[in-house]
Formats: sequence, structure tokens, C-alpha cells
Amino acid sequence: MSVPGWAAELAAELDGALVRGIVTCAVARPPERLRAVLAGRLARNASTDVGEVVAELAGRAPSGVEAQVERAAVALLRDRARVLAVGRPGYPPALATAWPELGAPAWLFVRGARGDGGPAVAVVGTRRPTADGLRTAHELGAFLAAAGVCVVSGLARGIDQAAHRGALSAGGTTVAVLGTGFGVDYPARDGRVRAAIAEAGSLVTEYAPGTPPRPWQFLWRNRIISGLSEAVVVVEGLTRSGALHTARLAAAQGREVFGVPGSLHAPASSGPLALVRDGARVLTRFDDVLELLCTSSLSSDASGAAAERSHRPPEPTAVDVSPAAGWVGELLGAQPAAPDELAAASGLPVAAVLAALGELGGRGLARHTPRGFVAGGD
Repeated sequence: MSVPGWAAELAAELDGALVRGIVTCAVARPPERLRAVLAGRLARNASTDVGEVVAELAGRAPSGVEAQVERAAVALLRDRARVLAVGRPGYPPALATAWPELGAPAWLFVRGARGDGGPAVAVVGTRRPTADGLRTAHELGAFLAAAGVCVVSGLARGIDQAAHRGALSAGGTTVAVLGTGFGVDYPARDGRVRAAIAEAGSLVTEYAPGTPPRPWQFLWRNRIISGLSEAVVVVEGLTRSGALHTARLAAAQGREVFGVPGSLHAPASSGPLALVRDGARVLTRFDDVLELLCTSSLSSDASGAAAERSHRPPEPTAVDVSPAAGWVGELLGAQPAAPDELAAASGLPVAAVLAALGELGGRGLARHTPRGFVAGGD
């Protein structure tokens, strides 16, 4: 099949055929469907190269979608959007570390000026914040931006927008990860802040232009917010909220999680306090985040464990579990470790480590915290 002219215009550093496949998938095969394709390929040890994955997914698209794909491509060109693909130049390096098992998207549509590289921190929270929560998010966004850190959030009203606006007020860089496609007025009547973010940073989505808001899309996009960031700060939120969902995804992806402590009597403080109870860092001052970025110690414990064991395979535990679970269990201790760190230390694929952690958790031999997995049960 020939490559249309618009694919070459959108391609940048990508192959035009890959861009055509990505736009076709975005229009006809929602990103959530990618999970089934990846699971099948991982199960049969097939390649997870984005070109092959997109080709398989696009091949399942129904016939007669060419006109919709053309309209989506025209809309992307009108917005001066770029198409990025995992494993190809331009894709955010931090996010690429979460491909494929930990939720990185196969593609992204990006509108805006921000280049890749440099530290990034997510600031997230409730849509119904307290006045103090709004002030904290705004000041934290401004503080990080002034220090050269990109502020990542989800553009929702409340804490998210306060963090974006804080970064903008400091003349810094901020990235908004959307749960809709470009060209959708959501949140409604917030076009000015969207335009300002695109000017100072970027708008990011994996959805085709015009895709309307649906509840599951906002939960699904949270893994991009956490994946783009080196740390996630939860300012306010309930124990069951999108912000807490982002924090859990961040822990699974090996990112650090901070909770901003608040009053025991404030419902909006329940989420951060629960995170702190379960092992998240307490944000006592804004400098805590910068100190974390400077030390770059997120993987030091797992790296040390890997070096210690480099001369021999890890020995299984004495408990009656599978060999993989035994090896992973030997690596667990009181210091939380993320799945990718455990994979590096054990020499096992991340998918096998996740399965082993599930087995250990079921036996009461491992426990998940916002900062990673530790030995022992609840």
C-alpha cells in the first residue's frame, strides 16, 4: 500500500508507513486495545518492535476507515502536531523505559515546542482541592519550573491546573497529558491554558483528534503522566482517585512518590496520608524533590544487589514457590524495589518478575508499597 503524502509530512524522523499505521490505529483501534496485542506477542516471545506491533494492530482495523484516517491526519497537520513512536528518535527516554510491560504507549501525538531531555516531575491531585492545596500546587509548580524542571500533569481543574499555571508563571516548561484527542474543548472553556501550555511546553495525547472525553481514558492516560516523570507528587486527593492511581502506576514503573501531608480532618488529605503510611516520601519542603533529582539514587539498591550477585545465579528461597519467584524473593528486603530494578538484578524479563511478584504476594512473601515491592506481607 502506498504511503499518503500526509504521512510523510507528519513523519519527521519516522518512516511514513509507520506513521500511516499509527494514525490508522488511533482512529480505528483505541490505544487500550494495544494491551491484548502486546500480551499475545509477549506470550509467544514475538518481537515488540513498534513497527511490528502497529502493523498487527492496524491490520485488524475495519475496512472503510480511510476517510476518517485522512481527516485525523489533516487535523494533526493543522495543529502542527508531531507523531512519536517508542523505540524511535524523539520519543521521551524516561517513558521508553516502561515499554512494553509497564504501560508506555506505542505512539504519542505531541503539540508544542518542548524538546526531550531534562528532569520532569509530575504534580497531581484532586479536582476539588482546598485553598491551601491550590496554593501548594501553584507554588510547587513555580518552584520546579524556576529550577529547570518540567512540570507534568493532566490539565484537570484543581491541583493539576494549579501546577501547570505555577510553572507558566515562572516562565518554565510544563507538559499536559490529555485524556482526549486534540481539538476537543475539555476541560470546557479552558482553551487559554491549553494554548499557553502548548506555547511553553507541550500537549500530549495518544488519542486521535476529536476523541471525546470518556472516564476510562483519563485513568488510562495516568500511566503516561507517571512514565514521563522521575517522581510524582500527590498534593491532595481521596484514597480512591485518579491521583492515587497515578501514584500507584509511578511506583510500579520505578518512580519515586511524594505525598504532601495535610490535616487529618480534611478528606482531600486522605490520599497523600495513605501514600505516606504505605511508604511514600513525605514532602516537607519543595527542596526535597530537587534533592531527589540530584542524588539520582532511585536504582542504587537494586544495582548494588545485581553487582553482589553477578558472580552467581540467585538462589531460590526455601519456601515452595517457583524458581523465578524464589529468585525474586531473594532480592526483596525492607528497601522498596521496582519491577524493572528487580529484573535488572535477577536477569529475568520484567514480565516474569511481575508474575513472580504476584506469586509471592499471594503467599504473603511480598508486599507492594507506593515506592516499590518489599519483603513480607501486610
